[in-house]
Amino acid sequence: MTEPLYLVDASIYIFRAYFSIPDTFVDNRGEPVNAVYGYTNFMLELLEKQPQYISFAFDESLNTCYRNDIYPEYKANRDLPDENLKFQLEKCQEITRLLGVHHLSLKRYEADDIIGTLHTMFAADRPVIIVTRDKDLGQLLRADDILWDFAADLRAGPAEVKEKFGVHAHQIADYLALAGDSVDNIPGAPGIGAKSAAKILAHFGDIDSLYLGIDEIENIGLRGASKAKQTLLECEHRVRMFQEITRIKCDIDMEVSLEDLEPSPASANELESFCDAMNFGKRVRERLAAIGQTSLSQHS
Repeated sequence: MTEPLYLVDASIYIFRAYFSIPDTFVDNRGEPVNAVYGYTNFMLELLEKQPQYISFAFDESLNTCYRNDIYPEYKANRDLPDENLKFQLEKCQEITRLLGVHHLSLKRYEADDIIGTLHTMFAADRPVIIVTRDKDLGQLLRADDILWDFAADLRAGPAEVKEKFGVHAHQIADYLALAGDSVDNIPGAPGIGAKSAAKILAHFGDIDSLYLGIDEIENIGLRGASKAKQTLLECEHRVRMFQEITRIKCDIDMEVSLEDLEPSPASANELESFCDAMNFGKRVRERLAAIGQTSLSQHS
């Protein structure tokens, strides 16, 4: 079987560690590094599975994403990182680099868009494992792909996405545009909730077809169909704007080869210096050293 491609939504696991691990984990200056510690352990667990192709995507576009140009309220419900979290985010990228793992972050695009573009570039002849807890990435799934919530060890393919949301994987973006997504501060169409959005897409397939045949909406068994039709007509511009925001961009101009996604040898000295600075204990140091030795042996 062709080796799968692992695409990792790194920032989710950084934030998870930041909010779930006590800030009593500090570096040699007394700065909290709980997120760095948790993220490093997450990386180690993943790399110990020895993936042949892997890339980590980071969110750097916290308020500079092109989606903010389209809809300024996008993710406006989220607080920007304070100085400590910024520092920890930088250190998480640093340990990723030191471990010889491909990683990307872009000012204008989100981690989802990086993952979507790499998926488009390299997934034609191999299955993809998207390591994330983010439902939005479900829209990328093909038959053999899976979303893997690593922390909970939950895997979801297209069938599980359909079971959870009531729509097919490729309909997720339109589903979120209609029903809204409170996590990203997208209100959707007023009065069109999750069940209504699923029912609409089950009949029409996508938003374009919905507006081409909007009169049919009164015949699909939708509760409050007349009002829903009026609402959808009145807010068509906003629905289409939300559709542009919820759709993952899969054609970013990036110069990356499949070989770039193969882990490269780690530097033992640099890893040791990083561990000293982060005040890491013996167990993490041993695991980092073992990963470094494994990558060296694979390239010797």
